[in-house]
Amino acid sequence: MGNKIVIVGGGSTHTPGIVEVLRNRVEDLDLEEIVLYDNDEERNYLIGEFTKIYYRDNNSSVKVSYTTDIREAFKNANFLYVQIRPGLNNQREIDEKICLKHGVVGQETCGLGGFSFALRVIPEILKIVEVAQEVCPNAWILNYTNPEAIISEAINKKFPNAKCLCICDMPISIEETLAEYLDVPYKDLTFKYFGLNHFGWWTNIYNKQGKDLLPGIREKVESGELKGLIQTNEEIIGDDYWTKTFQNVIKAFKMYPQYFPNCYLQYYYFADEMVESDNIEFTRGSYVLSTREITVFEECKRVIELGTAKDSKLLGGVHGNYIVDITNAIIHDTKERFIVNIKNNGVISNFNKEAVVEVPCYIGVTGAEPVAIGDIPIFHKGMMEMQKAYEKLTVETALTGSYDTAMEAILLNKTIPSYRVGKAVLDDLMEANKEYWPVLK
Repeated sequence: MGNKIVIVGGGSTHTPGIVEVLRNRVEDLDLEEIVLYDNDEERNYLIGEFTKIYYRDNNSSVKVSYTTDIREAFKNANFLYVQIRPGLNNQREIDEKICLKHGVVGQETCGLGGFSFALRVIPEILKIVEVAQEVCPNAWILNYTNPEAIISEAINKKFPNAKCLCICDMPISIEETLAEYLDVPYKDLTFKYFGLNHFGWWTNIYNKQGKDLLPGIREKVESGELKGLIQTNEEIIGDDYWTKTFQNVIKAFKMYPQYFPNCYLQYYYFADEMVESDNIEFTRGSYVLSTREITVFEECKRVIELGTAKDSKLLGGVHGNYIVDITNAIIHDTKERFIVNIKNNGVISNFNKEAVVEVPCYIGVTGAEPVAIGDIPIFHKGMMEMQKAYEKLTVETALTGSYDTAMEAILLNKTIPSYRVGKAVLDDLMEANKEYWPVLK
């Protein structure tokens, strides 16, 4: 029998990009069946029908279905792709505006927007993993759900033996951008990296001759010759947010030039500037709600009405490449190198061995084998320790419902300047999320 892949959160606007890549890799993956599972029946129906039509248009023999029954979806699954968003982007926008009202970062993974998102997601993601352990214990769970760093801690704490890899496509997107800037094929470069999800650094970029190319980039940045990277991902070309983000990456590298930063570090290096540049009336969540959240479902409706996806504008995305490449590596035991989240266990030798870290790993049929990092510098270690303590306390908040633990977590988030500000944001977020959060006492 071939492989069955379940997309958990099938009604996501990112699903079309995944199902397209899957269709192009059917033979590689020995793919026999795709199931879209979601608890939102309408969204799942629209994306599900779109997917059925798209596969039918291409004469695919893959069985496509969609359901709101989690146990039926998971039955005999080989892989679960998890990408859920309790509260959808509507709740994201609310969180962002609350944070900005109090003058702090509202981004959905880095500031208290991330804290709020985590409290909505953790209970749901743990239910999903629990059902998977009962229904399809041998299936690989590949988690795309944010805030990835906190979610990976929660899963590792509650289900340490689950066959789960928490992955993020941002590091590879940055690596591919750097490869294009260097005019070297991506496959000909070896990137060395360490950190936490959305909180890491590249230490070296080696070519096939063993030469480190990062010092050359550093020289151009310090001389002012290089002021910004061009992100060539077709899904975000022309998106002002990403243009500014990749300018901030170079700005951050110039100010802290030892290692090349992940783009999300802009929210920690330049928290005040990020808040000043945000528009409380039209946040990033507002942008998504007014663009992708509308265009994807309108296009699905159009395709369903016409009965064909042959000219669909939803196709051509790259979101699914990373998760499918990892699936292929597991199926074929390729031992390819990817950046994933994994329990440290001495990989970063002077960092908490119980913490989940984000590092390069070789992926095969047994999962992830991490590349040893060794000791890291005091600056990066100090930032990571504070961030990791915040992440672990956020997980504890979700599991215990303790208000005091929530306040401890919040004071350790580098985007929060004081107890007074943190408490004001927490209380507003708690009221706005009472439908989704555990009750805090």
